[in-house]
Amino acid sequence: MIELLDSADRDLRPEIFKEMFRARAAVFRDRLGWDVRVRNGLEIDRYDEEEDPIYLVSMDDAGRLTGSLRLLPTTGETMLGNEFASFFDEPVNICSPIAWECTRFCVHPPRTGEESGHGQRISSELLIGLCQLALTSGIEHIVGLYDDTMTRVYRRIGWCPVPFATSRPQVGKLVVGIWNVSHEALNTMIARDEKASSVGKAA
Repeated sequence: MIELLDSADRDLRPEIFKEMFRARAAVFRDRLGWDVRVRNGLEIDRYDEEEDPIYLVSMDDAGRLTGSLRLLPTTGETMLGNEFASFFDEPVNICSPIAWECTRFCVHPPRTGEESGHGQRISSELLIGLCQLALTSGIEHIVGLYDDTMTRVYRRIGWCPVPFATSRPQVGKLVVGIWNVSHEALNTMIARDEKASSVGKAA
């Protein structure tokens, strides 16, 4: 199940936000070793505090968070324009009311006994929710920075970004991609997700 949240929901549903920020700390700092700010076990940055992001969260049947992502309009402050700018030889300038930046894409750590394929299933659910939101909101492009190893995951899910820029080798093989929003992409992802779910149940 996918839910849409904004900054106003932080006061209305604080436990959901704490769970999301706690999972981000576990994934980005503890597992991936990123240099992120963590306070009291929560990974919260200036975009969470000073901007007005939209969040998509996925939940299981018990109402527990399984994944999350954050969206910001490219017409305002973005990580590509600030924190990620030094990753590239030339500035990556993407500024459009129909393009939004996706960051903090996070598959939350699996719980004990969680089935195999957890990561791709949650990633698929989040991307389907993201595409649906974009289609209903007039957003035509999603922009994001990702490690090149994620390309095969996006291909399997059925919504692969178009590479826009590649980082300097010193910082790794990072890519700025543009996900073009379309009903075709959404239908492809839904069909593959349903197929994967039926295979999982049969197994």
